[in-house]
Amino acid sequence: MKNAMSITANLHEPALLRNVVEKLASRHVDMGYTRVLVPNEWAAIESSCIQADVLGNFKLHSDNKKAEPVKIPFSGSFLFTCIKEKNSIFTLEWCASLS
Repeated sequence: MKNAMSITANLHEPALLRNVVEKLASRHVDMGYTRVLVPNEWAAIESSCIQADVLGNFKLHSDNKKAEPVKIPFSGSFLFTCIKEKNSIFTLEWCASLS
């Protein structure tokens, strides 16, 4: 009989990581793209990508009640993309693992 398994990723200090990434993104020179006139249903945005190392752990859960969850620490490089709309600040939109 096969048991199902689930994986959970927990980041160390995710709020601090988000704050650092958004601050790094805002250090880029504002090219003025957010002020470009576009059709009403569109929004002009500016983007900024930052590479950062992330620490955390994976937790493997099994449906088998007797099995203890397994924690595996990880350290990886991620690419974070922030966007900025007109009259706003950079906000974190998505990220991708570079591992």
